[in-house]
Amino acid sequence: MSIILGIDASQSVASCAIGNDDGVIASAIMEKPIENFPKLIRKILSDSNKSIQEIDEIVVCIGPGSQMGTRTAVVTGNALALALNKPISGVLSTDAAAVASCNKTQTVAVSAGRRRWFVRDYIYENEKIMADGDVDLVDEVPENVSPSFYNLDSSDNTAINCAEGALLVAINQRHLIVQNMLSEVRAYD
Repeated sequence: MSIILGIDASQSVASCAIGNDDGVIASAIMEKPIENFPKLIRKILSDSNKSIQEIDEIVVCIGPGSQMGTRTAVVTGNALALALNKPISGVLSTDAAAVASCNKTQTVAVSAGRRRWFVRDYIYENEKIMADGDVDLVDEVPENVSPSFYNLDSSDNTAINCAEGALLVAINQRHLIVQNMLSEVRAYD
């Protein structure tokens, strides 16, 4: 059974989750300074009773969202993938939100910061969640759409985070993976 590590910093908090083919084993969020990622990954490994050597794959939310946060998550994921010699994949945060919400047909919204939102429509076809249109940047969340993902200020402790959403994409909806990230890494000449 594959062990998958999901990481994200594209949203208002950094998140990390670990799981296998059966689902999420452990998940945590933390305020987002760059230096917190190693601590967050160590916490998830400890909470799941897994070692870093047991990780078989890494998935990273590659945005849309915070540009600095996304870069931090991608660099952290790539460093781990290179050190462990494991595959790494990128997942859009809107795709992670769509899979995490478990609704068949929906519109999802993820934070763009400064009270703006990235919004995308999804449909459910043949047991697959499919994007229905492009990602739009809007100033207000459309009616009947709840902003996605957990926020440190939220009182909802059951809300899912973006790393969990990316993990669920890797487990259940692999067609939404948008890129294999190490294929672009080149050795220094």
